[in-house]
Amino acid sequence: MRNHKKELVQIQLVEHLYRWTNWKIAENSDDYRKKDAQTVEFPVTIAPDGEQVVTYTVHYSW
Repeated sequence: MRNHKKELVQIQLVEHLYRWTNWKIAENSDDYRKKDAQTVEFPVTIAPDGEQVVTYTVHYSW
């Protein structure tokens, strides 16, 4: 994500994990919150004229 503004921005990156309800985030570059059984949210702060990359790996089990 990029911030072309001259001020700091805070966003909520929402990811929906539809594949299965039994999942675990094995690796993540940023902190996240589990919103419900299939949704996670990464609060991200991006500096002025900055860029932020968020990566994560999900392991599903059934």
